[in-house]
Amino acid sequence: MNKLSGYLCWLWIFFPAFSGMAQTGIESLSPSDYLNLRLPSLEVLFENAKNSAAVDFYQVRMEEQASALKTEKRSWLKYFRVHSSYQWGLMGINTSFSDTDTPLFYQYSGSRQNWYNIGASISVPFDDFFDRKNRITRQQLKTKATQVEMEKWHDEQKLRIIEMYTKAVKELSVLRLKAESLSFANAQFELAKQDFMNGNIQAGELSQIKSIQMNALESYEQTRSELNKALLQLEVLSKTKILNR
Repeated sequence: MNKLSGYLCWLWIFFPAFSGMAQTGIESLSPSDYLNLRLPSLEVLFENAKNSAAVDFYQVRMEEQASALKTEKRSWLKYFRVHSSYQWGLMGINTSFSDTDTPLFYQYSGSRQNWYNIGASISVPFDDFFDRKNRITRQQLKTKATQVEMEKWHDEQKLRIIEMYTKAVKELSVLRLKAESLSFANAQFELAKQDFMNGNIQAGELSQIKSIQMNALESYEQTRSELNKALLQLEVLSKTKILNR
């Protein structure tokens, strides 16, 4: 055993696998947090996914198209025209008269009067009139297409949720097994460390046990990383809080 191996052994003794460094967020979750974790049912996740901004977008589009359909159904009103006018005031007339026996004279007459006019007309372009039913049908189809598009999006979202859900279930099961393995490796190292301090084992044996502990920790953290990734994606897809952090 060289000096480097001895130095590494002492580092491993005084810096165990779980340090006391403060952690926040998802990194602060302990193995017991994962052991107690229970995933919501798929039905709950599917229903909560409807709170997505994509659903709001489709609903706004359908409301807009429903409004356009109402406008199209009332378009026959444009064939009718109603007009009216009203005038009032003083009307005056100036006249003049003259001949060879009569000198030129002027005459003025005036009166106050009111005048109004009311009327209606019908103008029906035949191409627009006969195409009206087709325009209404096209607008109805647009609304239905948006509805189908929203349902299609929701089905695709369900598939993505199912994919992340099954991955999370698998990783959670594996993580629980690896947590047990890591707990055993930590306990084994603690016993070996005491034996080393008491001179019952050599540094090489302690180094081998520490390597087992480090491998167990690395495997645990890798699975935990995959599980966290699946859970976070599941939260985003389903709009459901799963991790308490």
